Amino acid sequence: MKPFFIHLLLTSVLAFLASTSQAIQAQTVQQLKNQPIEDQPRKAQFVVEHELSVRLNPQQQHLYVEDKITLPANAAREIIFSLHVNLQLKTNTAEVKITPLKTATNALYRLYKLHLPKQLNSFALQYEGRIDHPLETHGKEQAGGVRSTPGLISAEGVFLAASSHWFAQFEKHPYLRLTMRVELPSGWKSVSQGTRIQHESKNDITIDHWRSPTPQEEIYLIAAQFTEYSRKMDNIISQVFLRQPDEELAKNYQDATARFIPVYEKLLGSYPYSKFATVENFWETGYGMPSFTLLGSKVIRFPFILYTSFPHEILHNWWGNGVFVDFSSGNWSEGLTTYLADHLIQQQRSKGADYRLQSLQKYRDYAAKGRDFPLNQFRGRHSSATAAVGYGKSMMLFHMLRQKLGDELFIQSLQLFYHGYQFQKASFDDLRESFEKTSGLKLDHFFQQWFERTGAPKLKLEQANVIKRSENYQLSFTLKQVQANAVYNLKIPVAITLQGKKKAEQRFVNMSQKNQRFEMHFNSNPLRIDIDPEYDLFRQLALEETPPAFTQLFGARRLLIVLPYSSPSTLKAGWKSFAQDLTKMGPEKVTVKWDSELDFLPDNQAVIILGWKNRFATEINPALSDYKVMIKQERFSIEQTHTTLNRHSIALTTRNQSKNLLPRAFIATDLEKALPGLARKLPHYHKYSYLVFSGDEPQIEQKGRWTVTQSPMSALFNKETERGLLAKRPALIEAKPPF
Repeated sequence: MKPFFIHLLLTSVLAFLASTSQAIQAQTVQQLKNQPIEDQPRKAQFVVEHELSVRLNPQQQHLYVEDKITLPANAAREIIFSLHVNLQLKTNTAEVKITPLKTATNALYRLYKLHLPKQLNSFALQYEGRIDHPLETHGKEQAGGVRSTPGLISAEGVFLAASSHWFAQFEKHPYLRLTMRVELPSGWKSVSQGTRIQHESKNDITIDHWRSPTPQEEIYLIAAQFTEYSRKMDNIISQVFLRQPDEELAKNYQDATARFIPVYEKLLGSYPYSKFATVENFWETGYGMPSFTLLGSKVIRFPFILYTSFPHEILHNWWGNGVFVDFSSGNWSEGLTTYLADHLIQQQRSKGADYRLQSLQKYRDYAAKGRDFPLNQFRGRHSSATAAVGYGKSMMLFHMLRQKLGDELFIQSLQLFYHGYQFQKASFDDLRESFEKTSGLKLDHFFQQWFERTGAPKLKLEQANVIKRSENYQLSFTLKQVQANAVYNLKIPVAITLQGKKKAEQRFVNMSQKNQRFEMHFNSNPLRIDIDPEYDLFRQLALEETPPAFTQLFGARRLLIVLPYSSPSTLKAGWKSFAQDLTKMGPEKVTVKWDSELDFLPDNQAVIILGWKNRFATEINPALSDYKVMIKQERFSIEQTHTTLNRHSIALTTRNQSKNLLPRAFIATDLEKALPGLARKLPHYHKYSYLVFSGDEPQIEQKGRWTVTQSPMSALFNKETERGLLAKRPALIEAKPPF
């Protein structure tokens, strides 16, 4: 330990350097705020101007476009561009020559070489054709897989994006600006990024006119027979486009928009667009586009979406659609958005530690078993494993960075990054440099450790003991990093519960070896020690630290599903179909058997037992004895809430009683009609230990996670000692309910 005066001197010097850095940084942020968009670096020389006139015929799945294009003054005289392979292309600009290049079989788009004479940068393209790519499922998991299309024009709706190649995209010119006139059938409306400057209906057609003056990466065109709701909100228009009229639903989303945007403006800087629109899609999505979000018909009506996924999509207008992602070095946007939306809301509710625990559990259950990869390889979510890394690990990186720098420097760094890279691509390195400029610290090792490496540290607490000294109490303990790969440099939070103290004392230990012994001294007797009690470190949790949850079953390598042969014939068919749905929720290898085909349940794989009439239904009881569960003939109770079996469905998770503690679940109902709904809804509740639904279209009545009572990251020196209270930690920015 340093002598007090040296420590005080260092503290003063660091405080001075931090305040100086903050003053310089604040000035830099203000300069960037005042800098016109066109003058900011790495933009104007790459921006392509599009002036589009579009006619859509959804019934015939047909598109007609006239596009007046203006290239940057320094553009090359020969440029490659792409266009959908079904679109017939021509130009009326005589001086321009277009050469089709060889196209691969089954290619979605065709490449063209554009030849421009000197001094000519503006020309017009005309093209038309049919775009029809049916929805496809990517990823086998209902929990993590998604349905998508590169582009679709249909009577049900229109979805066109860069992936559709419905507009000319030029190599080496990543940014564009646009004005777009859209002609649609009567009763239809379009949505795109930017501002709608015209909307009118005449002669059985609808005309929309959109303008986006800020640099963009692509052009979105969404259309359907929408009912529109609009509200002026300071200098932003809040819009809702629904496929069926629903004034109350629209009001809820407009209220939420008015609630969240000012919070993020205060935290990061001005909202970068003139509108925010909530748009109902014709398949289940949760997309965040520039100035709007595209939500599926079921998703948009889930009440919890308003304070979970919805603020996440709003925040993407700062991260991803306000500062673009340089995907070549990894996608930082999802983790940062998750931290400042999903995690922030939970922290405002004093549930930040619970949220981090659930994220770490998803990482362990989905990714840590051979499906892990470094963050610099994350491009986007296509499974539960990729989500656990790209969202969860990345979210924890930003949380640890915040703990390292403190809230003020963390927020100022985000503001510097936002204003410095608005409407241009940025990488993880650009993000790191912003934090370094603000803090004055070198963070390359920190980012390398969490960004470039596969895996996570795995801690083990050993040899914890207390010795009474003449002048104080000595607490000693050993921490080991037992992961297979190299050691991590860690700053580990520790909570010590002391005799006669309601509040735990919180300290940190620095660990840079695989095996380290630590000593602490106290005037009061330590009764227990808890390592990382609020899950502030990204690490691989010990199984016993977490409650059983459906994540462990969906992330299992081998899963056995046991059907109830003695069930009524109609229910047997329903269970068989339900079991097939379970096979699509993530496990690598699934076996489905009737209970009559088994003599016993194996201990070497995960097991789901289906149905009240299952021969093995009672085998779940010993594991449930650790929790407040009681199941009798016509009633059951969970956590002292009593429910009748009639008209109810339950789903419970436990672990088997062998050494490997593999997950087991029991799912039961007498309602055949409830089974399809259970299959749809179960993936959305994968973090929970128990669920109770009611009715044929199952409605959630009870959900929760079992309490963990024997964590291996805790050592009790006095039996039955509860952990002392931990100091309340403020959220990054506070907000009023209903946050």
